[in-house]
Amino acid sequence: MKPTTILTTLLTLTITTLADKTCTPSFDYCSDVLLDSKGFSQDDLTAALQGTGYETEDLGNILFHCTNPGQIGHAKLCESGCQDPPQEGSHGCDG
Repeated sequence: MKPTTILTTLLTLTITTLADKTCTPSFDYCSDVLLDSKGFSQDDLTAALQGTGYETEDLGNILFHCTNPGQIGHAKLCESGCQDPPQEGSHGCDG
């Protein structure tokens, strides 16, 4: 395989992977929604927690903020667990 072919293949895979992740900017999401219906993996969520102090917390207790389509950050710890509202949108922790 030519180096340009390998590079093109890797770039295509990267773009395809990024394109599969969707979230609405400025909305907050619990991990279950991001994992089940927004295209994020557990590794994505774990990586988003790096440097937050929540690296060892249960993902079910974290509220993630969508910063850009397909990008999450600004994690918030929900002491009583993260609960999704009936409709998609920004929300805080329950309890």
